[in-house]
Formats: sequence, structure tokens, C-alpha cells
Amino acid sequence: MRLRLSVFLTFAAAAGLAQQKPCPIDVFLDVSQYEGAGAEYPKPRLEAACEGDELVVRSNGIPHYEFIQVTPNPLLEQDYEFRVPLNPKKADKPTPIPLLGSEGFSVGGLAIFGPNEGPVPQEAEFGDPVMHSIMDACMGHTALEYHYHALVQRCLSDVKDGERSPVLGFAYDGFAIRGPWGCLDAECADVVKFKSSWEKVGNPDTDSWDAFDYVAKEGPEYLDQCNGHTDESGDYHYHATETWPYIIGCYAGEPLGMRNRGRPRRQVSENRSGRRPRRGPGGGRPGPEQVSQAAAALGMDAGKVAEALRVEPGSIKPVNPAAAARTLGVAETALREALGGGGNRPPRANQNPAGEPECFFRCGQSDEDAVGCTLTPEHKVVCHRPCDDNKCG
Repeated sequence: MRLRLSVFLTFAAAAGLAQQKPCPIDVFLDVSQYEGAGAEYPKPRLEAACEGDELVVRSNGIPHYEFIQVTPNPLLEQDYEFRVPLNPKKADKPTPIPLLGSEGFSVGGLAIFGPNEGPVPQEAEFGDPVMHSIMDACMGHTALEYHYHALVQRCLSDVKDGERSPVLGFAYDGFAIRGPWGCLDAECADVVKFKSSWEKVGNPDTDSWDAFDYVAKEGPEYLDQCNGHTDESGDYHYHATETWPYIIGCYAGEPLGMRNRGRPRRQVSENRSGRRPRRGPGGGRPGPEQVSQAAAALGMDAGKVAEALRVEPGSIKPVNPAAAARTLGVAETALREALGGGGNRPPRANQNPAGEPECFFRCGQSDEDAVGCTLTPEHKVVCHRPCDDNKCG
């Protein structure tokens, strides 16, 4: 599957790479050789190059394989530009991946998300989408964009199980994400299937991050808390695993790509107030002063608040105000106000001035062509009046 790839590498950039790691453009798929998502969708587009000290990938976010719709959300063309360090370095300490949104990209040019879903539907908010069986055969589905929550090697490579897995993608810190199989010696005579060291301690129906804890294990096949390791050649990389967190559990390096990621070509339409629907709890990680301030406002112990928010020393889990509020037994609006971030929660549905609900889907996104729709408890979309192109059908 490693075929010819259209490359936009300039002579200047090539000269600048003389003392750097070789440009890994050969790991990316030549998506033009595949039929793509289907006749009704744009052809997939993918270009990769190295510019200075960065790996740059541009893509339209269309799968190179047939798209099978498993959520009510349509497949939309994107306009991505992913940038990651060409020579990544491990940070002094790991940092959390986003609770919502992408953490990296695949060798097919598609976004990679973390091991939890969005805040809709309420009864399964932030739960494990793999466990909930809302993924296609390649462990992808659509929300604002087609993205993965886990990786299936055969969807991105023709390397057979039991052989050393190739690179399947990159995290935003620049470290490669390989498939599950890897070498334990320089000659690669001993190949093992790597395993996650995260253990299930609760029910991942809601907020999967509270349902798993990292527990270090002995044995060369077990990965660190970020779901990675340093191999026999001294190279650090992540491995996709069969069990949670499936891809990465945290960033081992500095996530450059998060700051430079391109935006989808077609976005969710603005609601009538002129604001775009939020994709989930916003803001950065609360610092000690914010936690102390919130604890005082709520009349609680600061350590208890920090633990609920998952910002206690050493924590690498992303902050989830909704889950923290449940743990603390307070309203989420009260917690957000106590933290100084305002009390507005991401809406579960948008209303226009006439009171007719827009079509609001399970991952917290709306179809910009659909109005007058609701979502049943079985996650079926029901139209109360006609929608463009039967997007709510």
C-alpha cells in the first residue's frame, strides 16, 4: 500500500533537512490509487512533505475506502493542514490529549481522536465509542469530520499480523503511531503484540477517563501511560492497541500540531445567536489558584476539587467539567462559574427564534442542512419537517 505520493518538497526545505531525521513521506498512502468513499463523495486527496523542521500533511479528510455511515452525521470534505515536529523530543513530563477533538492524523490523512465520545446523548456522554459499537469496520465514524477512535492495521497497511507493524499515523507531538506488533531486539527476531497498561476500574458508559487507570506492568510488551515505548534502536513511538486507550493516552512530547491544525472546509453552521456550537468543555487545565478559588466558592476541600477535575499532581487525564460536577455533586454551571469560566454548558440542542430545534447529533454537532429534527433515545434522527437532501432521513 506504500505507493507513489505527490510531494511538494522544495529545494530549500530539502537542504535544511541535511542534519535532520529523514522525511517520512514514504509512510503515507497514495490515496489516488484507491476508489475512495463512494461515487457520491469527492475523491480523497493527500499530500505530505517536510518543510524546514516540520512534517506537513494536507488532506481533504475523505477516506480512501468505502464510507459506511454509522452515525447520522454526513461525510464532509475538509481542508486540513497538519504540522508536527520532524524531530520530536520527549517532554519532561507527559501532557493530556484533548477531551474532544483530534490528537493526531493517520497515514491516510484522516483525523485521530481520543478514547471518548462527545456530550450527546446525555445517557452516554463522554463514554467509550468503541465499547458502544458506533464505529465502522476501520474504527472510524463521522461527527464534524470523519475520524478514528481506534486504528485497524489492515485498513491502513498490507503488512500481515505477526510482522512488525508499520507507521499508521502521527500524534501532534510528532511521534509516530505504529500498529500493535513490534520488535524486542535489533534484528527483529522477537516480535510481540504490544499491550496497553491501562486497567478498567469502572463503567465506561459515561466518561471513559474515569473508568480506566494506568497501572505500570512488568514485561517488555506493556506500554507506558501514553501507550508508547522506546524501542531497541532508541526510537520512541506509540502503538495502537486492542484495548483502551486504543491509540494514545497522553502526549509524550510537545504537541505542535494542535496549534497549527487546519480547519474543516465545511463547518457546522452558526446558530441564530451568531456563535458556533461548542465542541465540548472549553478552556485550559485549571491551575492551583483556580482550583483553590473554586473550592472556596463551593465550600469544598481543594484536594477533592482537584481530584474531581483530574488536575492533581501527576494526572494526565483531560479535564471534564461535566464529570467533575457529577463527582462533586454540584451543577456543572456552578462548577464552571466557580472556576471563573462562566456557567454556559455546550448546548444539547440549538433553538432558532421560532422555537424549532435544529438537527443535533450524538457527538454534539449539527447538520447545517437539517432543521426541525430530534434524536430519539435509540439515536435515530426524526424529521418534523423536510430537510435538504434528506439529511435527517
